[in-house]
Amino acid sequence: MKSPAGFRHVGRLLPALIVGAITFAPVLRAEASQPANASARPAAKPAPKSAAQPAPPPRATEPSGADDAFMQARAAATRGDSARIEQLAPQLGAGYPLAGYVEYWRLRGQLAEARGDTPGPIDADARAFATRHAGSLVGDLARRDWLMSLGRRQVWGTFDEVLPGLVAREDLAVRCYALQSRAAGNESVLAEARELLMQPRELPDACNNGLLGALVASGQAGAQDLWWRLEAALESGSAPAIRRAATAAVPRLEAKQLDALLARPAGALEGAPSREVAVIAMAMLSRTDPAEAAARMAEVGPKLRAADRSFVWSQIAAGGMRRLLPESNEWARQARGARASDETLAWMTRAALRAGDWPAVRTTIERMSEAGRADPTWTYWLARALAADTARPESMHQARVLYTSIAGRADFYSQLAAEELGLKLVLPPAAVPPGEAELADARAMPGIVRALKFYELGLRVEGNREWNFTMRGLGDRQLLAAAETARRLGLLDRTVNAADRTRSEHDYALRYPAPFSERLRPIARTQGLDAAWVYGLIRQESRFVNDARSPVGASGLMQIMPATAKWIAKKMGVRDFVPSQINELDTNLQFGSFYLKTVYDDLDRSPVLASAAYNAGPGRPRSWRGTLPQSVEGAVFAEIVPFNETRGYVKHVLSNAVWYAALFTGEPQSLKAMLGEVQPGPSVTATASPGGD
Repeated sequence: MKSPAGFRHVGRLLPALIVGAITFAPVLRAEASQPANASARPAAKPAPKSAAQPAPPPRATEPSGADDAFMQARAAATRGDSARIEQLAPQLGAGYPLAGYVEYWRLRGQLAEARGDTPGPIDADARAFATRHAGSLVGDLARRDWLMSLGRRQVWGTFDEVLPGLVAREDLAVRCYALQSRAAGNESVLAEARELLMQPRELPDACNNGLLGALVASGQAGAQDLWWRLEAALESGSAPAIRRAATAAVPRLEAKQLDALLARPAGALEGAPSREVAVIAMAMLSRTDPAEAAARMAEVGPKLRAADRSFVWSQIAAGGMRRLLPESNEWARQARGARASDETLAWMTRAALRAGDWPAVRTTIERMSEAGRADPTWTYWLARALAADTARPESMHQARVLYTSIAGRADFYSQLAAEELGLKLVLPPAAVPPGEAELADARAMPGIVRALKFYELGLRVEGNREWNFTMRGLGDRQLLAAAETARRLGLLDRTVNAADRTRSEHDYALRYPAPFSERLRPIARTQGLDAAWVYGLIRQESRFVNDARSPVGASGLMQIMPATAKWIAKKMGVRDFVPSQINELDTNLQFGSFYLKTVYDDLDRSPVLASAAYNAGPGRPRSWRGTLPQSVEGAVFAEIVPFNETRGYVKHVLSNAVWYAALFTGEPQSLKAMLGEVQPGPSVTATASPGGD
């Protein structure tokens, strides 16, 4: 969200720069974060005598205990001060739960500097560390860094030996190195490589210079693959990704020409541009001005190859739908048969949903990859499209099969699928609460011990990462015990995290905790709000972390921005308000509920619109509904929201609210009823004031 009137989900809280730089690999995403002290930097070059000299490192002080020694070692790691880490390591003691991290920081720096295409002493050290810490997060992080070092050095034999022990294998760079290792053994990996490389995202060096470069050099990949990579980069809109892909696919395109093309795509279309320039320029123009790009197709389109023409139309359609332009579905029709990613096809599907074009919804989803179609979002909408095809009797049976495949879970589209099957949304039977022995076992898990120590030190991100890693592979009874342990410790975000993972045995009172009930319910009642909705919103905003802070300054359970808090205080007649008051529980709940009620009343008392307004500001959903050609289901509107964050936010909040209502009332609930319909409104332009955006 770009203005002070919106609120952010706790998953977008301030990133821990220190942790990302020195402690943790990007494979494990934190669910909540906190301000960091500093970020790791490469060593600076000596400054000229005339330049201002950097401040000297802080004077070392004798740590007052193991915790202080750890925090000093952490600070030293941010500075790359390996000598200080060496001094501090012995002061932690072997029994200190976080001692492994200090050793890891030291090892990581050595792995980054390792050279040579044969195993060396550093590899022996890494092997020993990974063996000692097998099964732990710090051991997995070390193994990941070791694999990255081996891949960079192309020590493939050792790489293949080490890879099976890696627990968290989501890291894209490691996956690319794994394929490159297999390719080095003369194995054909092109089909698998395309699944990784031809996605609309920026690729790390391991994928660009490593895997793709190796496949081209060996003849497994050719010019067509390089062009497809360029198309994927164009879909991402990332200038660095486009530059790298264009340099490989169109080597004759000079850097200055490419920079000008990316900066002023419309200007590049003047005269008689080459095929490559025309495609790049049209794709870029589609992101900034899809209507202009569509108009240019009358002149540019006939000069393009059929495949290029379809691709460009797909980008125009996606760009148009991001702006909810009414022509988007017609543009998508022009893109039939285009080679496009699931992301682009998703935007084209949203254009068809907005237009109520069920045949186009079906055909576009069916063009997605198997993984794309397996997403509950597109499984549900494909089923809806099939059900709308009344001319084919078998379509309803096919739709029911798809509904059944995703029903029975707690997420938004699983709930909607269950309702399409005529199933009531009721709470599953509550699992037997964990016994004291199970709780003791949970509290004794080394990963939980480390997580709690991080929390004790005020390092929430690190604690969350340890917790998340520990939850991997646990059975339902262990997860319930972990959730209850966290509840008793007041770590409600971890309660939700663990309880959300159960597969057969569930406790929805742990999945959807309702703390501060004696304070929140009267406030919600005064505002005329459903407490279940307010709780659903808080669960998404802050996961009940009372001191949650967002990167842009939103605070508290209901994540209120300072400027918005001042606006609310004025509207509520609160005198002598100071921004720090928003961190007080009662003030946060009162202000957040007042704001939610304000946008609810202002937006036709639609929970869908009001939830979107709470996240993105009220001006945006007013603008979005102003583009509707006719009234649409609330579920359709939620899906066509053009902001990725807000789209997910609305679906999570309303899904949460239904389960809270079931918990509070003990009665079956209907998500479809809560979503209702969204009516077209006057076309407005979103503003940037607390009352308008």
